[in-house]
Amino acid sequence: MTEPLLSVRDLKKHYPIRKGVFNRQVGAARAVDGISFDIAPGETLGLVGESGCGKSTAASSVIRLEEPTAGEVVFNGNGREGAARTPDGTHPNDVTRFDDDELKAFRRGAQMIFQDPSSSFDPRMSVGNAVGELLKVHGMSDRHRRRAIVEDLLERVGLSANDFDRYPHEFSGGQKQRIALARALVLNPDLIIADEPVSALDVSIQAEILSLIDDLQEEFGLSLLFISHDMSVIRQICDRVAVMYLGEIVEIGPVEGIFSDPQHPYTEALLSSIPTPDPRASVGGIELKGTVPSPTNPPSGCRFHTRCHKVIQPEGVDVDQDDWRGLLNFRDSVVAGEIDVEQVRENVAAGETAPAESEVRAELRREFDIGETVDDPDLERTLSEAIGLLLQDDDERAGEILSNAITTPCAQTEPARTVHGPDHESACLRHEGRASAEPNPADD
Repeated sequence: MTEPLLSVRDLKKHYPIRKGVFNRQVGAARAVDGISFDIAPGETLGLVGESGCGKSTAASSVIRLEEPTAGEVVFNGNGREGAARTPDGTHPNDVTRFDDDELKAFRRGAQMIFQDPSSSFDPRMSVGNAVGELLKVHGMSDRHRRRAIVEDLLERVGLSANDFDRYPHEFSGGQKQRIALARALVLNPDLIIADEPVSALDVSIQAEILSLIDDLQEEFGLSLLFISHDMSVIRQICDRVAVMYLGEIVEIGPVEGIFSDPQHPYTEALLSSIPTPDPRASVGGIELKGTVPSPTNPPSGCRFHTRCHKVIQPEGVDVDQDDWRGLLNFRDSVVAGEIDVEQVRENVAAGETAPAESEVRAELRREFDIGETVDDPDLERTLSEAIGLLLQDDDERAGEILSNAITTPCAQTEPARTVHGPDHESACLRHEGRASAEPNPADD
């Protein structure tokens, strides 16, 4: 088995929340909460998810621009191949344990491309000096040699050698990202981490930059960790993709396998957001309704269950799935005290006439996409009782009976990883009973 260039295991990055006169820690924002993946030599792994899921923090932690809270990042590039674990179980190539000299050497083999090319350059430094600065930091004192290397790289990324003495403000966004590519390549690294390198560019320029990245990867034999929230971009450039939600990887596998047969509901929702170039196709995708959780207080069980369109119903319950999602959303809103009955009455009222109770009840059902009657008689009675209590301003009692009657296994059990095919895994309780993922040999 080929040794991976990069092996990440149980990587975590938590930001402490401090309060009070003594600045004591009272909690933590779990931006990255135990992710694991490998990148083989010459491979491109896409890391995808909506804004705020922890993608960029994961990238910064891998390259140690952010200090990880826990976990292991083993980098087998820069001539460090074949190293074995020490008797105490640590790995000599673990980036999280590198001292300053080792970290500096690691940066020769791993570079980063940032999302905003404008803010990643010093406006007072010519682009040639900005690219060549890395060579100077790593010991190349001959400025003529530095200039020759940088001029060659500028030409390779589609610019002119004469651009060496120009300044960042003289270039367009696409040209700046080409310069950022040159800067990332100047030390001849084995790995490049690209943090949404085309999201700030026009679509036509995106295509040019993606094509350039693909060509340079083949020419230089690079491995890429490519971060994006755009699934169509991921499909174009990546070999494998890891789908991230609220600090965790919920599905990982080959690009074609995941795009043709997604196994996690969140992956399905992301894929449904890709525009279809067919004017006759229906517009829209899967709408994720429900409570968006916070990384400071992630939900128990599956973290996606508060928004999942396929959230599991408990044993003995078999109602319309849209009604079930609506019941869960209604319960959460009641418990959180987010329902303003007086406002609902005002919305229903016609002129100065007070609305009938039946009209207010119907409006509450409509707001949460719950049908006129829930198929399960017990749930229907519970819902009717809870609405009645809300109308009597007894929110607390309404929340209690809803919490007791409306539950889902997804909130009680953390899903294990399930294997769906070669290198294709997901974490969803809907697949419980299928083959569980084997421990990765790199974990040993």
